[in-house]
Amino acid sequence: EIKDRFPGVLPDQMSGLFGVLGDGYQRPFELATVRLLNMGNILTRWEDLTPKDKNLILQRGGAIILDADGEVLYRHDDKGILGYADVDEIVEVATASSS
Repeated sequence: EIKDRFPGVLPDQMSGLFGVLGDGYQRPFELATVRLLNMGNILTRWEDLTPKDKNLILQRGGAIILDADGEVLYRHDDKGILGYADVDEIVEVATASSS
């Protein structure tokens, strides 16, 4: 049950809502609720959790490949939400650098 897996996350009156469709897996509404509560927890501690240099928050993700000397062989900076590096490019660079 969710209250056992995430103690203290949900108010007691909500814990029974998720067992209606069965148990042993995480249902979408359950997952969304836990994520929303986690987001609320993060936002209330935003200043403690974020870096002093707020410009660092703008980088969402990316990929980088370095050689043995620390030189950058490949770099991809995500331009926004759900941006992905080209996996074929990563594999090509990584396998070429390992030979």
